[in-house]
Amino acid sequence: MICEATSLKKYIEKSPSFFFLLGPEIVLKNYSVDLINRFYKQSGYSEKRFIFEKDFKNIEQILIENANGSLFGSKTVIEIIHTSGKIPKEITNIFEMPNISNMKNIAVIIRSSIEKINKSTKWVTKMDQSCLIVQCNKLKSFEESAWIKEQLKFMNEKDAENYSKRIMDVYSGNMVAQNNEINLLKLTYSRDEDNQAISSDDAEFLPYELENKIIELNTHYALRIAKSIKKNDDHYGPLLVYIMGKIINTAVAAHQNKNKNSSLEKSGIWKSKIPAYINFIKCNALKKIMPLQKKIYELDLASKGLAGITKDQFWQEIDNLIIELTTA
Repeated sequence: MICEATSLKKYIEKSPSFFFLLGPEIVLKNYSVDLINRFYKQSGYSEKRFIFEKDFKNIEQILIENANGSLFGSKTVIEIIHTSGKIPKEITNIFEMPNISNMKNIAVIIRSSIEKINKSTKWVTKMDQSCLIVQCNKLKSFEESAWIKEQLKFMNEKDAENYSKRIMDVYSGNMVAQNNEINLLKLTYSRDEDNQAISSDDAEFLPYELENKIIELNTHYALRIAKSIKKNDDHYGPLLVYIMGKIINTAVAAHQNKNKNSSLEKSGIWKSKIPAYINFIKCNALKKIMPLQKKIYELDLASKGLAGITKDQFWQEIDNLIIELTTA
């Protein structure tokens, strides 16, 4: 059975517990994986396991062992990560297993880097009998618009309509950037009419300006922005953590890619910002910036009141991180 990623909700409950994700649109792959994981978590699957390339030779053994259930009867979602090249035999052989339809304690997500399949090939025909094939293709304009509106359901109808139009106007064809905008809105949007100014263009300017000043290595200006937000809108704390986390994760990904420009484009960075990001990356070596991912995780917990630090300590850590990111 084959479906488009945007239609996955209609098929997930009726499908076998094996899923094969392919296609060029990374956002739809992430969306599909999250949707499958949520569905099975709600269905009582409490364990999660990943199989990377180095363990492909043990795939069948891992599936059989987990299909028997744990000592405590827990069920497991297994995600198989295929990152490059043709589909290896270790994966296609899964669908030759005689008891595949009787594996009741596992759900398997095969996340593949391939973009297309030939439906007439033997392994695809075999897979189609016991697996839901999810195609994560680039969307047409009207499909993008519908997808954005679906993601903005946390808003009232009028706001969702306005924001979906604005996101489409600015980020048409770039689902990574669209998804980033939606995540920002989830942090800042309020249904309370008295607080709608939170989501206005003026209020959103400062977070975007913080990103600009950090990648421009302008320590003084970036600290002024953070201090202004702390004084006037301290509820933006989680948003600042998100912004800096995006910068750090984007830089780490670019460091690990030979073509940094391509990596930045795939991360949703505007072309006009790429030169500043390239310079920022040169000034922040991988060994310096990678440990900051842990700091972002800690600040995220702190912003939710889960780290046992005071508000003043939280904002001091924000300042410290800004200084670290903007100084060589």
